[in-house]
Amino acid sequence: MHQIAGFLSRWVLIPNENMTEAYDMRSVAPTVCSVLGIRSPRKAEREPLPEVVESLGPQRRLAVVVIDAFGSSTWDAAKTETPTFNAIANRHLLHLRSVMPTITPVNFATMLTGASPDVHLIRAREEELTHETIFDVLRREGRTSATAARALSSLGILISPFADLPGIAETNLDEDVCGLAVGAIEEGANLVWVQLLDVDEVGHSHGPFSLESIAACHGADTHLKYITRSAYQEGYGLIVLADHGQHTVVRENGSKVGTHGTLADEDVYVPFTWCNVSELGGILGHAEQ
Repeated sequence: MHQIAGFLSRWVLIPNENMTEAYDMRSVAPTVCSVLGIRSPRKAEREPLPEVVESLGPQRRLAVVVIDAFGSSTWDAAKTETPTFNAIANRHLLHLRSVMPTITPVNFATMLTGASPDVHLIRAREEELTHETIFDVLRREGRTSATAARALSSLGILISPFADLPGIAETNLDEDVCGLAVGAIEEGANLVWVQLLDVDEVGHSHGPFSLESIAACHGADTHLKYITRSAYQEGYGLIVLADHGQHTVVRENGSKVGTHGTLADEDVYVPFTWCNVSELGGILGHAEQ
């Protein structure tokens, strides 16, 4: 792996022209639905992202990959190790704001319903989501949804019960989640929703800008490459985003760990990238150079 300079431990997010207060996690559900040509869930509060719909839709099949805790700041620190994600982002990139609190179950509930946390009321993955999701709308249109998730994840516990084809990795390993994602794409589900968790886990243990975290980002990017290749071969559009980021906390003994849930920019801003199927072939070629 490339050597990463020591300044990463002091890295802070610098907003750029792709970051906007207007776009947040509530935009995900309407955007996915518009791309697939279906209505938004009943509680959705925002309009679709026009940039995404214009270049990605209409799409009969779509894969959505969520790299947990891969915030804009974490990606910036790991860019030398994420060639697949970089190639997709070089085509299309926005930065969204996570909703508060910036934790996974809250943001997954918002992603799938389009509703604010004060509406869906989810705060933990063990709670019951009672509002209409993208998966519900898709089913009413006679189309199918699938997930690829760890058994102990928010996608596995909170969201997968809504899917027609829930893919659950009992091993709780991202490698097996990746295999489930590829299998669901090959089976032809109209919407495949994936959650990769290694970046979040390693960030919590070592800090989001550590060498260990950067290695985890590299691993996630490798899984993304396999999913992207399968999406291209099977005629899928692709969206890749994060649910939240992480910031560094220094313990009394001087060691660094990662956490999230706050309004810190590192927690809040996440990358949102996408490609239509005609673009994915070029993405793969560029990423593998």
